[in-house]
Amino acid sequence: MLRDKIDLDESVETNDRITEARKLGFIDILVPVLTLITIVNCIVILILVMNIGKKVNGLEQRLLLLEKKALYEEYEAVKDKNQMVVDDSGNSSEVSEVADIVAVAELEDTYKWNGSEDSASDIRRVYLTFDDGPSINTDRILDILAQYGVKATFFVVGKNGYTEQYQRIVEEGHTLGMHSYSHRYSEIYASLDAYKEDLTKLHDFLYELTGEDCNIVRFPGGSSNTISKVDMQELIHYLNQENMVYFDWNVSSGDASGESKNADQIVNNVLNQIDKYNNVVILFHDAAGKGTTVDALSEIIEKILESDNTVILPISEDTIKVQHLHE
Repeated sequence: MLRDKIDLDESVETNDRITEARKLGFIDILVPVLTLITIVNCIVILILVMNIGKKVNGLEQRLLLLEKKALYEEYEAVKDKNQMVVDDSGNSSEVSEVADIVAVAELEDTYKWNGSEDSASDIRRVYLTFDDGPSINTDRILDILAQYGVKATFFVVGKNGYTEQYQRIVEEGHTLGMHSYSHRYSEIYASLDAYKEDLTKLHDFLYELTGEDCNIVRFPGGSSNTISKVDMQELIHYLNQENMVYFDWNVSSGDASGESKNADQIVNNVLNQIDKYNNVVILFHDAAGKGTTVDALSEIIEKILESDNTVILPISEDTIKVQHLHE
């Protein structure tokens, strides 16, 4: 009996050991399997995150490229037998014009005015100038200017559908300046005759709409542009003969550069430069894609008006000539 009991106890103990061994064996197998599954899941998640990141980055790059080149949604249309592009505000322009704007925008910030003709004065005169309008933003700009009671200068191009904006510029006491009619640089700067024809067309167009006999000019891309196929001195000589005055700029807002600028950047670009000169001509752009320029305008005006002995004026024939080149 005793022997049987001992054998039974040993059998039970052996079974317990076997059971425990099986449990340990199962755990030994389970832990690596679970660890492997966890690692695989982490790798899958990492791959998914990386792919999402690449897609987001690719989308951002595409959007940046669209902004940089100012090329938005394209569509087929027939207008004077030219292909057109449309921007995000619904305004259309010719492909050649858009390409020229992109090319010249890269040059507008490269010229540094030496200020040699910036006459000493106790009063700083600031001139807000807007190129390339009118646009969907023109009324917003005019509203802000009216809010602060200041006048500006608009170097406009020839556009249909903006009669009220052209007229409002004149009626509210701003200076209406000429930029170009077509804004197609390859045509405007093809020859002296081509430039004359374009400017005359713009002059007559504006006179018919507003009654304003414009004689203040800004060359597309400035007098220092390197796009023109004709010597800029010839064009300057022509303007002088016609008793027209051209103006460049000595402070750029940077709103035309390829890299899109937010409102704060535009504000800083302007305010960090205006203390350099007594006569400050600021370059802005009045185009459909320049909403951040409008967003920055109020703060810029407020800061300028808060400055001592500083006034904001529209350009006139008596304004000190800020010119990159001279005849």
